[in-house]
Amino acid sequence: METSTPAASPAEWDVFVSYSRFDVQKIDVLVPALQALGLRVFVDDTAVDDFSSITATITEALSRSKVLLALYSADYPKRRACQWELTYAYLSGQHEGDPRRRTLVINPEHSADHVHPMELRDARHWPWPTVQKAVGRLAERVAAHVNAITTPMGDLAHAPFVPWLPAPARTGSMHFTGRLAEQWRIHTALHRHRSPLVAQAGAGRTAQLRGMPGIGKTLLAQEYALHFSSAFPGGIFWFDLHRLAGSRPSDVMAAYTEQVHTVLSALGLDPPATSLPGLLSHLAVALGERGTHCLWVVDGVPDGLSADDLHLLRGPHLLSATLITSRSLRYSSFAEAIDVPPLNDADGYRLLTSLRAPQGDPERAAARSLVRDVDGHPQALDLLAGLTEHGDFIRLRNRFHAPESDVLTNRRPLSRERGTDTSPAPPSPPPATDFLSSPLSGNLSSDDLLRLFATASPEPLAQTTLEDVLSTVGPYDPWEIPSVVAEAVDTLLGHGALRPDRTRERSWTIHPLLARAVRRHDTDTARQEDLRRILLHTLAGVLPVHPPAPAHTAVAPRPSARATPQTAEPAAPEAPGLPGTVERIAAFDLQIELVTRVGVQPLTGDQGSLREALTSLYSLFATTREVLHRLARETTGPLALPGIAANLANQHLRPFLSAWHPALEEYEATRPAGASQVEHERQWKRSTDIRAELAQLQGPLTSVAKELAALCGTDLLGGGRTNGG
Repeated sequence: METSTPAASPAEWDVFVSYSRFDVQKIDVLVPALQALGLRVFVDDTAVDDFSSITATITEALSRSKVLLALYSADYPKRRACQWELTYAYLSGQHEGDPRRRTLVINPEHSADHVHPMELRDARHWPWPTVQKAVGRLAERVAAHVNAITTPMGDLAHAPFVPWLPAPARTGSMHFTGRLAEQWRIHTALHRHRSPLVAQAGAGRTAQLRGMPGIGKTLLAQEYALHFSSAFPGGIFWFDLHRLAGSRPSDVMAAYTEQVHTVLSALGLDPPATSLPGLLSHLAVALGERGTHCLWVVDGVPDGLSADDLHLLRGPHLLSATLITSRSLRYSSFAEAIDVPPLNDADGYRLLTSLRAPQGDPERAAARSLVRDVDGHPQALDLLAGLTEHGDFIRLRNRFHAPESDVLTNRRPLSRERGTDTSPAPPSPPPATDFLSSPLSGNLSSDDLLRLFATASPEPLAQTTLEDVLSTVGPYDPWEIPSVVAEAVDTLLGHGALRPDRTRERSWTIHPLLARAVRRHDTDTARQEDLRRILLHTLAGVLPVHPPAPAHTAVAPRPSARATPQTAEPAAPEAPGLPGTVERIAAFDLQIELVTRVGVQPLTGDQGSLREALTSLYSLFATTREVLHRLARETTGPLALPGIAANLANQHLRPFLSAWHPALEEYEATRPAGASQVEHERQWKRSTDIRAELAQLQGPLTSVAKELAALCGTDLLGGGRTNGG
C-alpha cells in the first residue's frame, strides 16, 4: 500500500506507522482515520528483513517524523525491521531524556507480555479499537500527542552503523532469531543511570551475558550492538577472549592488553605506557575528549579471573557502557547478570526449519520433538537444520537418538557453512564435546557430579543428595563430603554447566545436551554405572520401598561366608513383597558389622581410645559401600536395604564423623613426643563432649540394627530370631 509516500518534499511527517505485514488490514483502517485529522502519515509497504535492506527512504522518513506509532501485535517483535524502527524512535526519545516521548504503542493482543521494553508496556499503551467510532477516538488521541511535539526526531539516531574496533566489524547472522526481550534487558541494564524513568535496580553502565556453550551469547551481543548502535556514536570496541578458555589469568590479561593496544594504534594514539592500566588511562583521556558514548564489549571472558582483573575489563571512561559474555556463573558481583535461556519452541522451530519446511503432520511433529530434544539449544538447532537438506525430520530425529553415531559431532554451524556470518569468531568445536571442558575420566568430584546430573536429567538434584551419594560410593572421606561437593558445584558453575533450580535452593540440573554428551563421551563408563546405581538406590531410600518382613514372619537367611546366624530352618519359597534371599543376607552382614562397633557397644568413662572409636565407625562406610555394590550387582527391583543403609551412612555416621574427625585430628597434631595417644586424648578439653555425642549415637544406631534385624529375620542384639523363636 502506497499511501505511505505521497510525493512529499523534505517536509516533516507527523506519524511514522510501524507494523508487521500480517497486520496490513488494521493499517488500512487506522491510516485514513489519522489522515482525516490532517496528520501527515508515513506508511511503508516494503518488506524489510535485514539491516542492509533498510532503505534510505525509511531512514530519512524516521528522522523527519515526530513520533513512531507501533501496531505492536504478537508478530511485531519477530520482524527485525519493525524492531529497528522502534529502536530508532526509542533512542531518539532517550537522547532527549524521555525514551517514551517519541513512541506510541497500540496493542491489539489480550496480553502485553510480548511488548518490549518494559517501559513501553504501560506508557501511552492503547488497545486496538473494536468499533469504527473508537478508531476515530484513537486517532484523536494520537493527534493530541503529536500536536504537543514541535520538532521531528532528527538525526540523533540517524546512523544504524558506527565504527568498530578492532576491525572488521561484526555483521550478525541471518539465522539469529528471537532474543528481543534479552536485547532490551541489556539496554536497560546499561542505561539505568541515564534515564530517571527506569527503575534504579542496579548501577548501570555494565552488564554480563551468561550461559552454557553454544547458547548464543556472542550472537546476542552482536545483535544488540547492531540493533542499538545509534546509542553509541563513539563506536563499538570489541575484545575477543574465547581462545583463552582454560588459560592462566595472566595469559588472559596479556591477550586483552594486546587488543587494547591495537585499539589505541587504530585511533592514532601512541601511549608511552605499556602496562594495561597505563593503556586504559591513555584511552580514557581520548574518549573523554571525544565526548561521545561508546560500547565496550569483552566477549568470552573465561572463569577464574580476580576482582582486580575484572575491573580492568570495564570500559575506561564513564562514557563507555561495558558488556561482557561468559560461561561462568561466578561473576555475579561484577555486573547485572542476564542469563541467556534456550530458544522457546516457536523460535527454535523457526531456526530448525529455516532451510527445509517439514512435509506433512508427521514431519512437523518430528521437528517439534527435535526442538524439545535439544531444549531449544541454538547451535544444535543450527547444525540439525543443515542436515535436513539431505533427509526428512523423522529420519533425522532417529539419527539424533541413535547410539552408534552422533549427528552433532564433526559438524559446523549452518551459519558458517553457508557463509552468512563472515565475522571473525572463535573455532566452534562439535557441540557434543564442547559442553565438556575436558574428557570425563577418573574420580574427579566435578566429573562425578556431572555423571550424577546426567543420570537424573532432566530432574534436578539437591546438594544433600549429591553428598549422600558421594559419601556412599567413595573414595571420599565422610568428613570431607560437604566441602568436596561445594567445590565441585563451584567448579561446574564456573564452566556454565549447571542450571540452578528455581523451585528449590541449592539444587541444580544440566541441559539435556550436556547430559547427552556425558553419557556418550565419558571414558570411564564403569564409574558412570557405579554412580548410576548408587544414585537410584539413594533416591529409592526416600521413596516407598518394600516393607521389611513382619516380626512374626519366619524368613531364614542363607548362611554367610562372613558369619552364620543361628541354625536355619529350610527356606520357604519367597513370597511377593518380602525381602529376597540376597537382600536378607546383605542385611545380616551389615547388622553384624554394626552391632560390634563402638557406636552400639559404647565406651564407658575414660575407657578405650577415641581415635580407634572413630576409625571403627569410619570402617562402616566401606562395609556399607561393599554391601550396596553387591546388592546392586545381584538383585533388581525395589529394595528396602538401600534406604536403611543410606540412612545409616548419611543421617547418623557422616554428621558425627564430619564434626569430630577434623577436630580430633587437629588436636592430635599437638601431641608431644613421647606422650601416649590415650593419655593425650584424656587431656583434651573436648574429650567429654565427643564421648557424650558418641553415647547419644547409640540410640539411632541401635534402631538401624533393629531395622536390619527385621529385614534379615535374625536379631543379633536380642539374641534370637525376630519371630521370637
